[in-house]
Amino acid sequence: MKKIVFLTFHNWETKRQGGFHKFAEYTSKIGVETVFFSFARPYYSLFKKTERLNKKVLFELTKGKEYKVGSNSLLNITFPTLALPGPLRKFIPESLDVFLQRFSFKSFNKFSSKYLANSNYFIFESNESLLLFDKIKKKFPDSKLIYRPSDPILTETSNNYLGKLEKKVICKADLVLIVNKEGLDLYRKAIADFDSIVKYKLLSNGVDLESYKKKYAKPDKLKKITSKIAIYVGARDPEWSLIIEASKKIPDLKFVIVCPNTPSKSIFNKINRISNILFIPGILPSEVASYITNSDVVIVPNPDNRYLLRNWGITAKYYQAMAAEKPIVSYHDTKDLENIGIPVTFNSENFISEIRLALSNKSKKYEFNLNNKSWNNICKDFINSIDNI
Repeated sequence: MKKIVFLTFHNWETKRQGGFHKFAEYTSKIGVETVFFSFARPYYSLFKKTERLNKKVLFELTKGKEYKVGSNSLLNITFPTLALPGPLRKFIPESLDVFLQRFSFKSFNKFSSKYLANSNYFIFESNESLLLFDKIKKKFPDSKLIYRPSDPILTETSNNYLGKLEKKVICKADLVLIVNKEGLDLYRKAIADFDSIVKYKLLSNGVDLESYKKKYAKPDKLKKITSKIAIYVGARDPEWSLIIEASKKIPDLKFVIVCPNTPSKSIFNKINRISNILFIPGILPSEVASYITNSDVVIVPNPDNRYLLRNWGITAKYYQAMAAEKPIVSYHDTKDLENIGIPVTFNSENFISEIRLALSNKSKKYEFNLNNKSWNNICKDFINSIDNI
C-alpha cells in the first residue's frame, strides 16, 4: 500500500475526532501517503463561523494543508461545492441541492488528478462524499473503494436521495466495514440478498485504553468545581430538558456537558442561570481522557427516541468510561448496555435515581472485554481487511 484517501465529514484539526482520524493517523505513521479529504465544504462556508465550516477552513483546505503525524505528514484537502445551507433545504427540493452539488463537480477531474492520483484505496464515510463514488471509481478503476458507514444514512428520513445512493454504494463497494451488529441488521433489512451480494466485515470503533487508565491533573475548566461531577462528553446534542431537570433534583452535583454543538439561544440562556450546570463547547480529542477520569459519573443523555432511528449500538463514549472504570448512566439507548452492567433509563425519574446510585460507587468494572476495542488492534485489523480485498 502506497497511498490511501479518507473521504470524511471531519476536518483533520477538530474537536470531533472519530474513527477516520484514528485510521488516517495509523496509515500515516506506518509510512503510507495519507490524504484526509474533508467533504463537503460548500461555498456558503465563507459566511459561517463554525469549527467545520468557516472562511479559513475553506481557503486552507482548498489549497491543501499538511499536518505532521509522527515522523511523517498527512495532507488535509477539500473540494468546494454549491450545496445549499441546511435551512434552505427545508423549502427547496432535494433534487435541486443534489443538482447543484453535481454541477460543482465539473472541475473535479483536474482536482483529482492533482491530489488523488496513484491512490490504492479510497475510504468513504457515510455522508455526501458518496456523491463522488462513481466519479472516483471511473477515474481510478484499479483502486479499491471501501465504504465505512459511521452512521447508516438509511435511517435519515430527510436524506432520501443519499439513502438510495447508500444502497447502491454498498452493493458496488469492494468492501463495506460496518461498525456494529445494529448497522448490519439495518442493511440486511433494507437490501435484498445482502449477504450474497455485499462483501462486508464487522469492524467496530475503538478506544485508547492506556489513556483512560492514567491519572491526570484536573483540567483548568474543572478546577473550581468542589462538588462531585457528572459529565457528558460527546458530539451529539444531549437532551437538555433532562439535564436541567436533573440539575434541579440533585443541586449538590455539577453537571458538566462537553459538546461542540451550541444549544439554542433559549436553552443557552437558561443553563447559564443554573449554577450546577457547566457547558463547555467542545475540547480537543487529546483532552477527553483528563475530563472523563476527573469525573465521578459519566452520563449519556441522548435525545428522546433518537436511538430508535440511529442504530448506533455501543459507542466509543461507553468504551472510554468503561476503560476509566467510571460508573455510567445512560438515557434512551440500546438495551444491550444492560448486559454489560450499564443502566439504561427512559424517563427522568429513573435517570436521576440511577445517577444517585452511581455516585455511591467510586469505580466500577464491567463485563466487557475492552482489549478487543484497542485502537491499535482495530487499526491493524483495518489494514489487514483492506489489504486482503
